[in-house]
Amino acid sequence: MALTYLSLTNDVITRMNEVVLTAATFTNARGIQVQCQNAINESIRYINQREFGYSFNHATNNSTLIPGQCKYTVPANTKSIDYNTSRIKKDTDLNASGNSLTILNYNEYIEKGFANKEDEVIQTTLNGSHSNSVTTLTLVSTTGLSATGFVYIGSEQITYTAISGSTLTGCTRGANSTTAAAYSSGVAVTQFDSGGVPRNIVRSPDNNYILYPYPDKEYELTFDYFTFPDSLSAHGDTTTIPERFSPVIIDGAAAFVYQYRGEMQQYQLNFSRFEQGIKNMQSLLINKYEYVRSTVLITPRGSANFMSGVIS
Repeated sequence: MALTYLSLTNDVITRMNEVVLTAATFTNARGIQVQCQNAINESIRYINQREFGYSFNHATNNSTLIPGQCKYTVPANTKSIDYNTSRIKKDTDLNASGNSLTILNYNEYIEKGFANKEDEVIQTTLNGSHSNSVTTLTLVSTTGLSATGFVYIGSEQITYTAISGSTLTGCTRGANSTTAAAYSSGVAVTQFDSGGVPRNIVRSPDNNYILYPYPDKEYELTFDYFTFPDSLSAHGDTTTIPERFSPVIIDGAAAFVYQYRGEMQQYQLNFSRFEQGIKNMQSLLINKYEYVRSTVLITPRGSANFMSGVIS
């Protein structure tokens, strides 16, 4: 279990030969005490900026895809994503075999025209209200719809076997584990021309991601990623960095406080220990996971490196 913000701060204050804080006085800190509080967060940020694959910042994304949607936003507070781990989970009900996704470079995605194909959506509307059990759907227009296939109304997938005039016949409601519902007249009905089980994942220029082809069902997407740590605020807050590395945090914080005070000899001494501590952390926690270094980096302070793939 990691030490609390109060404990870490007091360790630095003690090193400065100043009066320590208590839970009751923590929010009323003054002078050097505030500097020590700020330095703890600065030290933690520095540790996490230096490397991006610390296991204690690892997380796994599990998200349900939206049929017809190709662009998705990365999880909040994401620092880096290991796109090599991205895959569609196996789901026999959705005929998903559990395939890994191939990384596709954004320029290749554009040059091959895949982005244009994502716009091939046919949309019409219901003509009249429909219950959740009817097996025919009357539409305003069936122009462009395939002779047989499926359409979506909201999140419900509806398969059909034929078209008669402006009516879809032989409908199966709530197909592929979706839920049948009642709809009023004018509700949108959508068919996707190039959807299917996604095979490729593309990092978009805004550091989010694109799936190709876009999903035609509510598949489950999973991938590993790493997060930025939250800043400590309350006296009882703890960091994700394991307690055994607390001396590294304290050395870094002490270095920054000495720097604030202009005591450069003490700053250099503590910062040298801090850097060595980070190297030890890297050796113990990161070198075991070298695969992480082939991921895309998403940082607010620098550009991203991306390992392109070949379309499957």
